[in-house]
Amino acid sequence: LKEFLQTDAPPQKIADCLSLCGPSVEKLTKIKDDFLYEIEVTTNRVDCMSVLGIAREAGAILPQFGFSARLNHDIYQTPTGSDPVGKSFPLKISVDSKLCPRFTAVVIKNVTVQSSPKNIQNRLESSGIRSLNNVIDISNYLMRAYGQPIHVFDLDKIKSQMVLRSSKPKETITTLDGKTHILPGNDIVIADGNNRLIDLCGIMGGLNSGVDQQTKNVLLFVQTYNPINLRQTSMNLAHRTEAAVIFEKSPDPELVLPVLLQGIQLFKKITHGEQGSKIIDIYPHPYKPKIVTAPLQLIKDRLGIDISQPEVDKILKSLGFINNLVPSWRAQDINIPEDLIEEVARVYGYHRLPSQIMATAIPTNYPDENFHLEHENTKTFIRRNFSGGGRKHENTKTGFIYSDFG
Repeated sequence: LKEFLQTDAPPQKIADCLSLCGPSVEKLTKIKDDFLYEIEVTTNRVDCMSVLGIAREAGAILPQFGFSARLNHDIYQTPTGSDPVGKSFPLKISVDSKLCPRFTAVVIKNVTVQSSPKNIQNRLESSGIRSLNNVIDISNYLMRAYGQPIHVFDLDKIKSQMVLRSSKPKETITTLDGKTHILPGNDIVIADGNNRLIDLCGIMGGLNSGVDQQTKNVLLFVQTYNPINLRQTSMNLAHRTEAAVIFEKSPDPELVLPVLLQGIQLFKKITHGEQGSKIIDIYPHPYKPKIVTAPLQLIKDRLGIDISQPEVDKILKSLGFINNLVPSWRAQDINIPEDLIEEVARVYGYHRLPSQIMATAIPTNYPDENFHLEHENTKTFIRRNFSGGGRKHENTKTGFIYSDFG
Protein backbone atom coordinates (compact mmCIF):
# COMPACT_ATOMS: atom_id res chain seq x y z
CA LEU A 1 0.00 0.00 0.00
CA LYS A 2 2.78 2.42 0.88
CA GLU A 3 4.27 2.03 -2.59
CA PHE A 4 1.18 3.96 -3.73
CA LEU A 5 0.46 6.01 -0.61
CA GLN A 6 2.72 8.37 1.30
CA THR A 7 1.35 8.77 4.83
CA ASP A 8 2.33 9.00 8.47
CA ALA A 9 -0.73 7.00 9.58
CA PRO A 10 0.07 3.64 11.25
CA PRO A 11 -1.59 0.48 9.85
CA GLN A 12 -4.35 0.27 12.48
CA LYS A 13 -5.32 3.92 11.98
CA ILE A 14 -5.49 3.41 8.22
CA ALA A 15 -7.89 0.52 8.84
CA ASP A 16 -10.02 2.54 11.28
CA CYS A 17 -10.27 5.59 9.03
CA LEU A 18 -11.09 3.59 5.92
CA SER A 19 -13.84 1.74 7.79
CA LEU A 20 -15.43 5.01 8.91
CA CYS A 21 -15.40 6.78 5.54
CA GLY A 22 -14.65 4.29 2.79
CA PRO A 23 -14.25 0.56 2.09
CA SER A 24 -14.71 -1.32 5.36
CA VAL A 25 -11.62 -3.12 6.69
CA GLU A 26 -13.01 -6.36 8.11
CA LYS A 27 -9.73 -7.66 9.49
CA LEU A 28 -6.12 -6.54 9.93
CA THR A 29 -3.53 -9.28 10.38
CA LYS A 30 0.16 -8.85 11.16
CA ILE A 31 2.40 -11.00 8.97
CA LYS A 32 6.03 -10.82 10.07
CA ASP A 33 6.99 -7.17 9.48
CA ASP A 34 3.93 -6.41 7.34
CA PHE A 35 0.14 -6.20 7.60
CA LEU A 36 -2.64 -7.81 5.58
CA TYR A 37 -5.91 -5.92 5.09
CA GLU A 38 -9.12 -7.81 4.40
CA ILE A 39 -11.47 -5.24 2.88
CA GLU A 40 -15.13 -5.33 1.91
CA VAL A 41 -15.70 -3.53 -1.41
CA THR A 42 -19.24 -2.84 -2.58
CA THR A 43 -20.09 -4.04 -6.06
CA ASN A 44 -20.40 -0.53 -7.53
CA ARG A 45 -16.81 0.35 -6.56
CA VAL A 46 -14.78 -1.78 -8.94
CA ASP A 47 -12.12 0.98 -8.79
CA CYS A 48 -11.43 -0.08 -5.17
CA MET A 49 -10.69 -3.71 -6.08
CA SER A 50 -6.97 -2.95 -6.14
CA VAL A 51 -4.12 -1.56 -4.08
CA LEU A 52 -4.23 1.62 -6.17
CA GLY A 53 -7.93 2.11 -5.47
CA ILE A 54 -7.53 1.65 -1.72
CA ALA A 55 -4.53 4.01 -1.72
CA ARG A 56 -6.60 6.66 -3.53
CA GLU A 57 -9.39 6.33 -0.95
CA ALA A 58 -6.94 6.50 1.94
CA GLY A 59 -5.28 9.57 0.41
CA ALA A 60 -8.62 11.37 0.52
CA ILE A 61 -9.80 10.11 3.91
CA LEU A 62 -6.74 10.19 6.20
CA PRO A 63 -6.30 14.00 6.14
CA GLN A 64 -9.81 14.29 7.64
CA PHE A 65 -8.35 12.58 10.74
CA GLY A 66 -5.22 14.72 10.98
CA PHE A 67 -2.80 12.44 9.09
CA SER A 68 -0.76 13.48 6.09
CA ALA A 69 -1.50 11.41 3.01
CA ARG A 70 -1.08 11.66 -0.73
CA LEU A 71 -0.98 9.33 -3.69
CA ASN A 72 2.63 8.96 -4.81
CA HIS A 73 2.30 6.61 -7.76
CA ASP A 74 -0.61 7.60 -9.98
CA ILE A 75 -0.57 5.22 -12.94
CA TYR A 76 -2.93 7.51 -14.85
CA GLN A 77 -0.09 10.04 -15.09
CA THR A 78 2.22 7.53 -16.80
CA PRO A 79 3.46 8.83 -20.19
CA THR A 80 1.90 6.88 -23.03
CA GLY A 81 2.92 6.17 -26.61
CA SER A 82 1.59 3.93 -29.35
CA ASP A 83 4.85 2.89 -31.01
CA PRO A 84 7.87 3.45 -28.76
CA VAL A 85 10.14 1.02 -30.61
CA GLY A 86 8.90 1.53 -34.17
CA LYS A 87 8.42 -2.16 -34.87
CA SER A 88 5.65 -4.15 -36.54
CA PHE A 89 3.23 -6.59 -34.93
CA PRO A 90 3.59 -10.29 -35.81
CA LEU A 91 -0.12 -11.24 -35.84
CA LYS A 92 -3.11 -10.06 -37.80
CA ILE A 93 -5.69 -8.70 -35.36
CA SER A 94 -9.48 -8.63 -35.77
CA VAL A 95 -11.68 -7.41 -32.89
CA ASP A 96 -15.44 -7.12 -32.46
CA SER A 97 -15.48 -3.87 -30.50
CA LYS A 98 -19.01 -4.50 -29.23
CA LEU A 99 -17.56 -7.43 -27.31
CA CYS A 100 -14.22 -5.80 -26.48
CA PRO A 101 -14.38 -1.99 -26.16
CA ARG A 102 -10.60 -1.70 -25.76
CA PHE A 103 -7.96 -4.17 -26.93
CA THR A 104 -4.24 -3.66 -26.32
CA ALA A 105 -1.36 -6.07 -26.87
CA VAL A 106 2.41 -6.12 -27.15
CA VAL A 107 5.08 -8.79 -27.68
CA ILE A 108 7.75 -9.41 -25.06
CA LYS A 109 10.54 -11.51 -26.55
CA ASN A 110 13.39 -13.57 -25.07
CA VAL A 111 11.84 -14.04 -21.62
CA THR A 112 13.33 -16.38 -19.03
CA VAL A 113 10.64 -18.40 -17.25
CA GLN A 114 11.61 -18.99 -13.63
CA SER A 115 10.43 -18.38 -10.07
CA SER A 116 9.38 -14.85 -9.18
CA PRO A 117 11.29 -12.73 -6.66
CA LYS A 118 10.35 -13.55 -3.08
CA ASN A 119 8.55 -10.26 -2.45
CA ILE A 120 6.19 -10.88 -5.37
CA GLN A 121 5.58 -14.48 -4.29
CA ASN A 122 4.83 -13.40 -0.72
CA ARG A 123 2.44 -10.63 -1.72
CA LEU A 124 0.51 -12.82 -4.13
CA GLU A 125 0.19 -15.76 -1.77
CA SER A 126 -0.71 -13.57 1.22
CA SER A 127 -3.57 -12.12 -0.83
CA GLY A 128 -4.84 -15.53 -1.95
CA ILE A 129 -3.13 -16.07 -5.32
CA ARG A 130 -0.78 -19.02 -5.83
CA SER A 131 2.63 -18.14 -7.24
CA LEU A 132 3.43 -20.16 -10.39
CA ASN A 133 6.28 -18.54 -12.32
CA ASN A 134 7.47 -15.03 -13.07
CA VAL A 135 5.47 -14.67 -16.32
CA ILE A 136 2.12 -15.76 -14.85
CA ASP A 137 2.83 -13.96 -11.59
CA ILE A 138 3.25 -10.66 -13.43
CA SER A 139 -0.30 -10.91 -14.77
CA ASN A 140 -1.72 -11.64 -11.31
CA TYR A 141 0.45 -9.00 -9.63
CA LEU A 142 -0.76 -6.29 -12.02
CA MET A 143 -4.38 -7.32 -11.45
CA ARG A 144 -3.97 -7.12 -7.68
CA ALA A 145 -2.08 -3.82 -7.83
CA TYR A 146 -4.26 -1.97 -10.35
CA GLY A 147 -7.56 -3.85 -10.55
CA GLN A 148 -7.13 -4.58 -14.26
CA PRO A 149 -7.04 -8.28 -15.23
CA ILE A 150 -4.57 -9.16 -17.98
CA HIS A 151 -3.60 -12.29 -19.85
CA VAL A 152 -0.38 -13.69 -21.27
CA PHE A 153 -0.09 -16.07 -24.22
CA ASP A 154 2.84 -18.08 -25.53
CA LEU A 155 3.24 -16.16 -28.79
CA ASP A 156 4.81 -19.07 -30.64
CA LYS A 157 1.70 -21.23 -30.05
CA ILE A 158 -0.60 -18.77 -31.86
CA LYS A 159 -1.01 -19.29 -35.61
CA SER A 160 -0.83 -16.12 -37.72
CA GLN A 161 -3.78 -14.16 -36.32
CA MET A 162 -6.09 -13.40 -33.40
CA VAL A 163 -9.81 -13.00 -34.06
CA LEU A 164 -11.85 -11.83 -31.09
CA ARG A 165 -15.44 -12.80 -31.80
CA SER A 166 -18.62 -14.35 -30.47
CA SER A 167 -18.53 -18.12 -30.12
CA LYS A 168 -20.75 -20.45 -32.11
CA PRO A 169 -23.04 -22.92 -30.30
CA LYS A 170 -21.25 -26.14 -29.29
CA GLU A 171 -17.73 -24.87 -30.02
CA THR A 172 -15.30 -26.30 -27.47
CA ILE A 173 -12.28 -24.99 -25.62
CA THR A 174 -9.98 -26.59 -23.06
CA THR A 175 -8.91 -23.99 -20.52
CA LEU A 176 -5.67 -23.74 -18.55
CA ASP A 177 -7.13 -25.79 -15.69
CA GLY A 178 -7.58 -28.75 -18.05
CA LYS A 179 -11.38 -28.51 -18.21
CA THR A 180 -13.10 -28.79 -21.59
CA HIS A 181 -16.13 -26.56 -22.06
CA ILE A 182 -18.88 -26.88 -24.66
CA LEU A 183 -19.89 -23.29 -25.30
CA PRO A 184 -23.55 -22.31 -25.55
CA GLY A 185 -22.80 -19.54 -28.06
CA ASN A 186 -22.48 -15.77 -27.76
CA ASP A 187 -19.40 -16.19 -25.56
CA ILE A 188 -16.39 -13.91 -26.08
CA VAL A 189 -13.53 -15.98 -27.49
CA ILE A 190 -10.32 -15.59 -29.47
CA ALA A 191 -9.50 -17.88 -32.38
CA ASP A 192 -6.16 -18.11 -34.17
CA GLY A 193 -5.37 -18.63 -37.85
CA ASN A 194 -6.22 -22.33 -37.62
CA ASN A 195 -9.62 -21.42 -36.14
CA ARG A 196 -8.64 -22.95 -32.80
CA LEU A 197 -10.12 -21.25 -29.75
CA ILE A 198 -7.16 -20.03 -27.70
CA ASP A 199 -8.93 -17.90 -25.08
CA LEU A 200 -12.22 -17.94 -23.21
CA CYS A 201 -12.00 -14.19 -22.81
CA GLY A 202 -12.19 -12.65 -19.38
CA ILE A 203 -12.49 -16.03 -17.68
CA MET A 204 -9.51 -18.24 -18.49
CA GLY A 205 -7.02 -18.73 -21.30
CA GLY A 206 -6.83 -21.78 -23.52
CA LEU A 207 -4.49 -24.63 -22.64
CA ASN A 208 -3.22 -24.65 -26.23
CA SER A 209 -1.74 -21.13 -25.89
CA GLY A 210 -0.58 -21.29 -22.28
CA VAL A 211 2.83 -20.30 -20.97
CA ASP A 212 5.15 -23.12 -19.88
CA GLN A 213 8.81 -23.58 -18.97
CA GLN A 214 9.81 -23.57 -22.66
CA THR A 215 8.12 -20.26 -23.45
CA LYS A 216 10.46 -17.69 -24.98
CA ASN A 217 8.14 -15.08 -26.50
CA VAL A 218 5.05 -13.76 -24.72
CA LEU A 219 2.03 -11.83 -25.92
CA LEU A 220 0.97 -9.43 -23.17
CA PHE A 221 -2.75 -8.74 -23.55
CA VAL A 222 -4.74 -6.08 -21.64
CA GLN A 223 -8.38 -5.32 -22.48
CA THR A 224 -11.98 -4.69 -21.39
CA TYR A 225 -15.06 -6.74 -22.28
CA ASN A 226 -18.80 -6.43 -22.65
CA PRO A 227 -19.89 -7.25 -19.07
CA ILE A 228 -23.22 -8.80 -20.09
CA ASN A 229 -21.71 -11.42 -22.41
CA LEU A 230 -18.98 -12.19 -19.94
CA ARG A 231 -21.29 -12.72 -16.96
CA GLN A 232 -23.63 -14.91 -19.01
CA THR A 233 -20.73 -17.14 -20.00
CA SER A 234 -19.37 -17.31 -16.47
CA MET A 235 -22.76 -18.29 -15.05
CA ASN A 236 -23.69 -20.69 -17.87
CA LEU A 237 -20.42 -22.59 -17.49
CA ALA A 238 -20.32 -22.23 -13.67
CA HIS A 239 -16.76 -21.04 -14.16
CA ARG A 240 -16.08 -18.12 -11.82
CA THR A 241 -12.66 -16.50 -11.72
CA GLU A 242 -11.44 -13.33 -10.07
CA ALA A 243 -10.85 -11.80 -13.48
CA ALA A 244 -14.46 -12.51 -14.48
CA VAL A 245 -15.76 -10.93 -11.27
CA ILE A 246 -13.86 -7.73 -12.07
CA PHE A 247 -14.65 -7.64 -15.79
CA GLU A 248 -18.40 -8.03 -15.27
CA LYS A 249 -18.34 -4.82 -13.20
CA SER A 250 -16.96 -2.75 -16.13
CA PRO A 251 -13.48 -1.62 -15.01
CA ASP A 252 -12.16 1.66 -16.39
CA PRO A 253 -11.04 1.36 -20.06
CA GLU A 254 -8.71 4.32 -19.50
CA LEU A 255 -6.69 2.09 -17.17
CA VAL A 256 -5.88 -0.44 -19.90
CA LEU A 257 -2.91 1.23 -21.62
CA PRO A 258 -1.20 2.45 -18.42
CA VAL A 259 -1.32 -1.11 -17.04
CA LEU A 260 0.12 -2.48 -20.29
CA LEU A 261 3.04 -0.04 -20.00
CA GLN A 262 3.59 -1.06 -16.38
CA GLY A 263 3.57 -4.68 -17.54
CA ILE A 264 6.30 -4.02 -20.11
CA GLN A 265 8.55 -2.58 -17.41
CA LEU A 266 7.86 -5.47 -15.03
CA PHE A 267 8.65 -8.02 -17.74
CA LYS A 268 11.96 -6.30 -18.42
CA LYS A 269 12.78 -6.32 -14.73
CA ILE A 270 11.97 -9.89 -13.68
CA THR A 271 11.99 -11.94 -16.90
CA HIS A 272 14.86 -10.09 -18.62
CA GLY A 273 12.72 -9.90 -21.75
CA GLU A 274 12.47 -6.95 -24.10
CA GLN A 275 9.70 -5.29 -26.03
CA GLY A 276 9.50 -7.05 -29.38
CA SER A 277 6.70 -5.25 -31.21
CA LYS A 278 4.75 -2.05 -31.44
CA ILE A 279 1.79 -1.64 -29.10
CA ILE A 280 -1.63 -2.49 -30.54
CA ASP A 281 -4.35 -0.26 -29.08
CA ILE A 282 -7.83 -0.68 -30.58
CA TYR A 283 -10.14 1.80 -28.84
CA PRO A 284 -12.79 3.05 -31.29
CA HIS A 285 -14.94 4.85 -28.71
CA PRO A 286 -12.66 6.54 -26.15
CA TYR A 287 -14.01 7.71 -22.83
CA LYS A 288 -15.57 11.17 -22.96
CA PRO A 289 -15.39 13.00 -19.62
CA LYS A 290 -18.76 13.94 -18.18
CA ILE A 291 -19.75 16.78 -15.88
CA VAL A 292 -21.83 16.33 -12.73
CA THR A 293 -22.39 19.25 -10.37
CA ALA A 294 -23.91 19.66 -6.91
CA PRO A 295 -24.68 23.25 -5.83
CA LEU A 296 -23.34 24.16 -2.40
CA GLN A 297 -26.78 24.94 -1.00
CA LEU A 298 -28.07 21.53 -2.08
CA ILE A 299 -25.16 19.88 -0.27
CA LYS A 300 -25.91 21.89 2.88
CA ASP A 301 -29.61 21.04 2.71
CA ARG A 302 -29.07 17.33 2.18
CA LEU A 303 -26.38 16.92 4.85
CA GLY A 304 -27.66 19.43 7.40
CA ILE A 305 -24.23 21.01 7.88
CA ASP A 306 -22.72 24.41 7.16
CA ILE A 307 -19.84 23.36 4.92
CA SER A 308 -17.83 25.81 2.79
CA GLN A 309 -17.22 25.59 -0.95
CA PRO A 310 -13.42 25.33 -0.51
CA GLU A 311 -13.91 22.35 1.82
CA VAL A 312 -16.24 20.67 -0.69
CA ASP A 313 -13.76 21.33 -3.51
CA LYS A 314 -10.89 19.91 -1.44
CA ILE A 315 -12.78 16.68 -0.73
CA LEU A 316 -13.84 16.19 -4.34
CA LYS A 317 -10.39 17.04 -5.68
CA SER A 318 -8.81 14.45 -3.38
CA LEU A 319 -11.11 11.85 -4.97
CA GLY A 320 -10.20 12.89 -8.52
CA PHE A 321 -13.14 15.23 -9.26
CA ILE A 322 -11.62 18.37 -10.76
CA ASN A 323 -13.60 21.24 -12.30
CA ASN A 324 -16.82 19.20 -12.06
CA LEU A 325 -15.34 16.47 -14.28
CA VAL A 326 -16.03 12.90 -13.20
CA PRO A 327 -12.81 10.82 -13.24
CA SER A 328 -12.93 7.89 -15.64
CA TRP A 329 -12.65 5.34 -12.83
CA ARG A 330 -15.91 6.66 -11.28
CA ALA A 331 -17.87 7.02 -14.54
CA GLN A 332 -20.07 4.01 -13.79
CA ASP A 333 -21.48 5.17 -10.46
CA ILE A 334 -21.44 9.00 -10.48
CA ASN A 335 -24.36 10.32 -12.51
CA ILE A 336 -26.48 12.75 -10.49
CA PRO A 337 -25.85 15.52 -7.89
CA GLU A 338 -26.82 13.18 -5.04
CA ASP A 339 -23.94 10.88 -6.02
CA LEU A 340 -21.50 13.74 -5.45
CA ILE A 341 -23.21 14.67 -2.19
CA GLU A 342 -22.70 11.11 -0.97
CA GLU A 343 -18.98 11.38 -1.75
CA VAL A 344 -18.73 14.60 0.25
CA ALA A 345 -20.71 13.09 3.13
CA ARG A 346 -18.66 9.94 3.55
CA VAL A 347 -15.25 11.65 3.36
CA TYR A 348 -16.42 14.48 5.62
CA GLY A 349 -17.59 11.67 7.91
CA TYR A 350 -21.07 10.28 8.49
CA HIS A 351 -20.16 10.22 12.17
CA ARG A 352 -19.82 14.03 12.07
CA LEU A 353 -23.25 14.65 10.58
CA PRO A 354 -25.93 15.91 13.00
CA SER A 355 -28.41 13.43 14.43
CA GLN A 356 -31.97 14.70 14.67
CA ILE A 357 -35.19 12.85 15.48
CA MET A 358 -38.04 13.41 13.04
CA ALA A 359 -40.34 16.24 14.10
CA THR A 360 -43.36 14.68 12.40
CA ALA A 361 -45.13 11.36 12.84
CA ILE A 362 -43.54 8.25 11.41
CA PRO A 363 -45.04 7.69 7.94
CA THR A 364 -47.54 4.87 7.48
CA ASN A 365 -45.92 1.89 5.80
CA TYR A 366 -48.41 1.05 3.07
CA PRO A 367 -47.98 -2.35 1.38
CA ASP A 368 -46.21 -2.35 -1.95
CA GLU A 369 -48.84 -3.06 -4.60
CA ASN A 370 -46.38 -5.14 -6.63
CA PHE A 371 -45.81 -7.52 -3.71
CA HIS A 372 -49.19 -7.34 -1.98
CA LEU A 373 -50.45 -10.68 -3.34
CA GLU A 374 -47.18 -12.39 -2.49
CA HIS A 375 -47.35 -10.99 1.04
CA GLU A 376 -50.96 -12.19 1.53
CA ASN A 377 -50.10 -15.68 0.26
CA THR A 378 -47.17 -15.84 2.67
CA LYS A 379 -49.42 -14.98 5.60
CA THR A 380 -51.92 -17.63 4.50
CA PHE A 381 -49.25 -20.36 4.42
CA ILE A 382 -47.97 -19.30 7.82
CA ARG A 383 -51.47 -19.51 9.31
CA ARG A 384 -52.05 -22.97 7.82
CA ASN A 385 -48.68 -24.13 9.10
CA PHE A 386 -49.35 -23.19 12.71
CA SER A 387 -53.04 -24.19 12.68
CA GLY A 388 -52.34 -27.76 11.58
CA GLY A 389 -53.44 -27.30 8.00
CA GLY A 390 -50.49 -29.27 6.69
CA ARG A 391 -48.59 -32.39 7.65
CA LYS A 392 -45.77 -31.45 9.97
CA HIS A 393 -42.28 -32.89 9.62
CA GLU A 394 -39.29 -32.48 11.85
CA ASN A 395 -35.69 -32.63 10.65
CA THR A 396 -33.96 -34.46 13.48
CA LYS A 397 -30.56 -33.06 12.55
CA THR A 398 -31.49 -29.36 12.45
CA GLY A 399 -34.58 -29.31 14.66
CA PHE A 400 -36.52 -27.33 12.04
CA ILE A 401 -40.24 -28.08 11.68
CA TYR A 402 -41.89 -27.59 8.32
CA SER A 403 -45.22 -28.52 6.71
CA ASP A 404 -46.47 -29.69 3.37
CA PHE A 405 -49.88 -29.00 1.86
CA GLY A 406 -50.92 -32.01 -0.19
